[in-house]
Amino acid sequence: MVQLGAYLAEPPAYGRESYFLPSSIEKCTEFLAEENRRAKARRDVLTCLNLASPKLEWALEAADCFHRAGGDFLELNVHGGYEPYLRLGKVRAMVLPENRGELFRWVKALAELEVPFIVKFREGIVDDYSRVLRNLAGSNVFAVHFNVRDDRARKPDYSFVQDLKKNCPLFLLASGYVRSPKDAETLFDKGADMVGIAEPTISNPEFIYTIASKCHSKLPYLATRPNETRQSPPKPS
Repeated sequence: MVQLGAYLAEPPAYGRESYFLPSSIEKCTEFLAEENRRAKARRDVLTCLNLASPKLEWALEAADCFHRAGGDFLELNVHGGYEPYLRLGKVRAMVLPENRGELFRWVKALAELEVPFIVKFREGIVDDYSRVLRNLAGSNVFAVHFNVRDDRARKPDYSFVQDLKKNCPLFLLASGYVRSPKDAETLFDKGADMVGIAEPTISNPEFIYTIASKCHSKLPYLATRPNETRQSPPKPS
């Protein structure tokens, strides 16, 4: 699965940075269709839009554009560090207890769309993710994605994944500092259903092949971003 990352921003910011989606529905659909075409031309893969937005209605529009453009999954990023979003109480702040009502309202609306829906978190923001996941389990969410990087060790936090999986009723994607076959294998052993690989694939598109070919155990699913992928999960019914 290939992830395409994008922000939605207030109109004054459109066009200033490459990571903002186009402002009109038509241009947004055309842009995403081309991104999907480029990703899928290389391999038989699925595409996922990793999306951060300051307004729910904009996220719904972008999700519809992505679906009509041939995209397969939508991922709501509620942990990213785009500072204007943080000021608005979005992104990372949405998982805080005082903001969860809004988070669950967004999840309910986005999960009702035709495109399968993933929610992305970052470990270490709150200590009661199990409570959040139990709530999401009843919201038609396809999967949850956790960035589990340990910045001090510069490794994935394997113990976090193991503890989280005990109380995670959803398909679990884990990513963060995956740099070797052993990193990927250990994440699968600790309970991850899918492993994400990000930064290394930007400079080396073949990196994920190297990981897969050197692993001693069978890797169920590997995901990468921004425009390279290899093994991909079956589409959900």
